[in-house]
Amino acid sequence: MGRTLSAVALLGLVTVAVAACGDGQATPSVRPATTAPAPVSTGSAPRAAAAGPAWNTYGGAASRAGVAPGAPATPQLRRRFARSVDGQVYAQPLIAGGRIYVATENDSVYAFTAGGKLVWKRHLGAPVPGGDLPCGDINPSGITSTPVIKGGHLYTVAFLASGHRHVLFGLRLSSGSVAVRANVDPPNALVEQQRGALLAAHGRIYVPYGGLFGDCGPFRGYVVSTTDSGGGRIAYHTPATEAGIWSPAGISAQSGTLLVATGNGGAGALGDQNSVVRLTPGLRREAFWAPADWAGLSSGDVDEGSLAPLPVSGGRVFQIGKDGVGYLLRGGLGGVGGQQFSASVCSGGAFGADAFRAPLAIVPCGSSLYGLRVEGSRFRVAWRGGGGVAPVIAGNSVFALTGDGTLEQLRFTDGHTIASMHVGKGATSFPAPAAAGHTLAAPAGRAVVVFSI
Repeated sequence: MGRTLSAVALLGLVTVAVAACGDGQATPSVRPATTAPAPVSTGSAPRAAAAGPAWNTYGGAASRAGVAPGAPATPQLRRRFARSVDGQVYAQPLIAGGRIYVATENDSVYAFTAGGKLVWKRHLGAPVPGGDLPCGDINPSGITSTPVIKGGHLYTVAFLASGHRHVLFGLRLSSGSVAVRANVDPPNALVEQQRGALLAAHGRIYVPYGGLFGDCGPFRGYVVSTTDSGGGRIAYHTPATEAGIWSPAGISAQSGTLLVATGNGGAGALGDQNSVVRLTPGLRREAFWAPADWAGLSSGDVDEGSLAPLPVSGGRVFQIGKDGVGYLLRGGLGGVGGQQFSASVCSGGAFGADAFRAPLAIVPCGSSLYGLRVEGSRFRVAWRGGGGVAPVIAGNSVFALTGDGTLEQLRFTDGHTIASMHVGKGATSFPAPAAAGHTLAAPAGRAVVVFSI
């Protein structure tokens, strides 16, 4: 069964939990912005933020490549400020227009200037207490996934105690006021966890779902999508039960299509469990891949979908999961056992998110980061070093947060440690920094710590 790891960050962990999602489809509801509470603001109405390098979505791009735009060639890590927030931070911070955006499990979103001043705070409602759910290990459960910025709005999904609903909010970047509000619940919402990052593409917002830690209840892998304005709902779900889409990077984009990786499924025929699935913008399955031992992986709780699919050179896709085996897939994915190349990367399992800048894929596996050199139809290990679960490539460096709250800076070409700095205790699972220009923002439990690079 798939389970998601979600309480204290762990590297080299072998016992984790995964997720998935339910079948059927709920009727969406769209409400006017006036139903939301007013934002907390400091100072007078903000001026339009200056343009500049931006990290608008998980991994900095729809491909989830994890490359910081506008970063200096040789980053110098210096602590700038830290700010406390009102709940645990599982989402990756976002950086846009000279501001840093942080979402919390208390269903709040903050906007800070690059110098640390609070511009606005929006509290969207009371989160769901852990005791209201049949299993799981996030308490309370509010905003768990990484939002996405598009068209002057920040889109986020809040899990609300009132009605136990997953609601998509579109917040105006200028003020935090609500422009869009839509119900994006899958069926059986109490056993669904919205862990994977949101994706904005094709005039739509895509929302992946998986199950709670403990795999309780009737869930399936699910993607729910609305238009940017909150209407026109469509959905995909895995034919197999369970088979959650739960990795923190969620959905990646490649060549006008979407890619998801799924976890373990229930017993029976292959139904997109332990698979990479290519979806059209309308959420129709176009292609898939699964390892030949997909059934054995399911029986042993060894998810293939502990990381999202990573587009790499030549239209290929790199995939790795809990068994630590890396696969290089052609654009057509290849069906069961149809990978172009595979090799063991580590014995400790891969969790979190990876990154890519040709020719290297930076992959968290076991307790280390691996630099994998992608060469045509194959890859090989170029280096192993450091730790962390969601690497960011910036200039000549790789930055990643470890489970004990240490921000490590490694040299991109060989993995040599350049610097390290303690961020703080209480890190959540899969802590993911973000970087753009000379700014790096790192989640730190109930805080965000911002560095100059």
